[in-house]
Amino acid sequence: MEAVTETASNAWTSTKRAFSSAPPNDAYLRWDAQGVEQLVLDEEAKTDKVAEIMNRMQRHNFDQHRHAYRATHVKSQGIVKGTLTVLSDLPPHLAQGLFAHPGSYPVCARYANEPVFLQPDTAPGPRGMGLKVFNCPKSEPRITDVAGNEESNTQDFLFNNAPMLELTDIDTTLDIMALREKHFDNPTALSAATKLRTDALKQNAPGMLPNTNIISHSMYTQSAFRFGEYYGHLALFPILDEQTKAKSSTQSVSSSDPHNVLKDWLFDYFNHQPAKYEFKIQLGTDPSHHPTEDASIVWDEATAPYQTIGYIEFPVQNSFDHERRVFWEDHMRLDPWRGLEAHRPLGSVNRVRRGVYARSTKQRDELNARESYDIQNVNEIP
Repeated sequence: MEAVTETASNAWTSTKRAFSSAPPNDAYLRWDAQGVEQLVLDEEAKTDKVAEIMNRMQRHNFDQHRHAYRATHVKSQGIVKGTLTVLSDLPPHLAQGLFAHPGSYPVCARYANEPVFLQPDTAPGPRGMGLKVFNCPKSEPRITDVAGNEESNTQDFLFNNAPMLELTDIDTTLDIMALREKHFDNPTALSAATKLRTDALKQNAPGMLPNTNIISHSMYTQSAFRFGEYYGHLALFPILDEQTKAKSSTQSVSSSDPHNVLKDWLFDYFNHQPAKYEFKIQLGTDPSHHPTEDASIVWDEATAPYQTIGYIEFPVQNSFDHERRVFWEDHMRLDPWRGLEAHRPLGSVNRVRRGVYARSTKQRDELNARESYDIQNVNEIP
């Protein structure tokens, strides 16, 4: 049956490719080609407004819990250490940036719920993974227009379990964050407000995601990044049978489950078995088909197929070690702008992140009387 399904899927992909007006799949476009990025009017002022809203929501969390959290992805579900293996036989178009240097790299990842508040796991919504890669090659230039980045040796990647981002662009981000602040304590009112928008289906799509064991989820960067000479979307796909089996109905959250059931399932999984992901890239060929400025558009795999560039493996371990969790939440700085020039974030939603993340970190540190910094060695993490 699986073979029949795969054959039908391949036939449909070939048909879509045949009728698409996109350039050939291997006509990869340079990251700095005309039209790949387009600056928005008053972008700096709009970024400041988003950052101010996010800071106020952080303050709202602090007033409730007497602890400051990140601006989003507030609730930790698990933190694990592992290894990124960059393949040694990549063709030139894939041997870019970090991935031009085959070998093994230490990594640490945090699984989390995406919302800006401490959401109970019984509520469906986006789940994310923040990944930090250590020991990046010194020969790879770093993004130089970010203070303090020059001496770092890490690269951060941020993923969510949907291939698109409903925040879309800077203007939509500003609108939605204003609504999230207004209805911070009332998810029902927030849902009602977004349903009045012309993009209501898009804005409510996160609530339609399957609420299952996070270990089974594919993870996507959602927004675009430079990939050496080119640009693309990155993703992680679980490949072990134990991970894919966790999609079953027996590990689908019900209303009667504990509020921390996702953390419990992840803890139980890593207590008994490892996890492994295939690291893949979609490369863009045309901004009209593969845009950076509209993160809500899913790049069609018929015109931008995923290509494997490596693997990430996490061994058996305690995924909710409290010393590690507190260290990450109080000290870890995770920001894709503090990375390699070859993986520069692209598009307005990423340019917003540049301003928001720095101010979010600053306020979190001030309220918690802690210091976040660029961890340079995986062994610094408990």
